[in-house]
Amino acid sequence: METQAQVGDHVTGITLYSIDNEPIELDALLTRPTVIVMVRYYGCMPCQAYLKEMSEHLDEFTAAGSDVIGVGGAADYQARHLIDHGVRFPLLLDPELTLYKALDITRIHWWMMLSPETWWRYAKAALKARQGKITGHPLQAPGLAILGADGTIALLHRGHTLGHYPPVKDVLAAVKKH
Repeated sequence: METQAQVGDHVTGITLYSIDNEPIELDALLTRPTVIVMVRYYGCMPCQAYLKEMSEHLDEFTAAGSDVIGVGGAADYQARHLIDHGVRFPLLLDPELTLYKALDITRIHWWMMLSPETWWRYAKAALKARQGKITGHPLQAPGLAILGADGTIALLHRGHTLGHYPPVKDVLAAVKKH
């Protein structure tokens, strides 16, 4: 049985893509600690709300010495829409879910779609976002990682339901700690 990726492991050799379909090596992006918000897909309402909240705190992350990027499936038009509407950090594509697989961010259990927690997250997200077309697997889990400049995992969060991300203040505290 394989072990899951964990804090202290290294993530290297991952190719992501810009919204213009240009390949970007993750290693080249990691010039300092980097917060990577991994969305289910860019049209996901709770994911959009979280990206917007992270963007509202981008200056604090930058001042703490980190970069922030978003990673989603292959819906470049949804990523472009978010950038056009206020997300101030790069949104990249991972059509083969290579980074998700490297970090063991897989799928949630189908019954979590029925969870009150899931519905609560969607209701809260409705204040900041509108649901877009499902462009990935509907049960893809969200996640968040902080990677060091050498690709070392400093923090890893695997969402257990739709929209399950760590509080932004906790992510900022983790950045300041590393």
